[in-house]
Amino acid sequence: MADFDIVETLALKEGRFVHLPLHLARMQGAAQHFGRAWPEAAIDQALATLREQHGQGDWRVRLALAGDGRVAPQAQPLLPTATPVRLQLARAPLANAVARGDWVRFKTSRREHYAAFEPADATVFDTVLFNEDGELTETTRGNVAVRLDGRWVTPPLHCGLLPGVGRAVQLQQGRVVEQVVRLDDVPRAQGWAFVNSLRGWLDAQLVG
Repeated sequence: MADFDIVETLALKEGRFVHLPLHLARMQGAAQHFGRAWPEAAIDQALATLREQHGQGDWRVRLALAGDGRVAPQAQPLLPTATPVRLQLARAPLANAVARGDWVRFKTSRREHYAAFEPADATVFDTVLFNEDGELTETTRGNVAVRLDGRWVTPPLHCGLLPGVGRAVQLQQGRVVEQVVRLDDVPRAQGWAFVNSLRGWLDAQLVG
């Protein structure tokens, strides 16, 4: 299976990569899962070049590992995001076979299943997905946190979602705990947040 890239997207702020060890560990785990060599020297060189070329300001970095071992780094300006961001609930479930499959569990360039749920309304930041069991999972570009009964919770991995780096940090810091969130819980949610490593914690509101 060489027709896809293993991908990490992370922030480079004032010459420092945010949560770099966690991103590299996740990427290396994906490479191992898909039977790919881990080109550590090439990745280190790519990161060093990015630091040198983008040592000031905030940047969105995309690091891609191809099937043949090539490493492709990209950097684009990371612009601030006005909050609260607007989230919409998907109109249909993501199939369980997809939600609990490799293309969700690992971050790759295979994103057709996410593209089908991307918002058509430019004022909507992202779509909250759910599986066929009626359990919330994630958004198309990050993880989700919901405030229920006075505490922040995030869906556990077995519901079918990417193990996001930003999510892991929030769990480690105790800001959120894992809990299954069902569609039935949505009307009583006291708050929403979009979470990923690139943008951090973004207060959100569910619309529509």
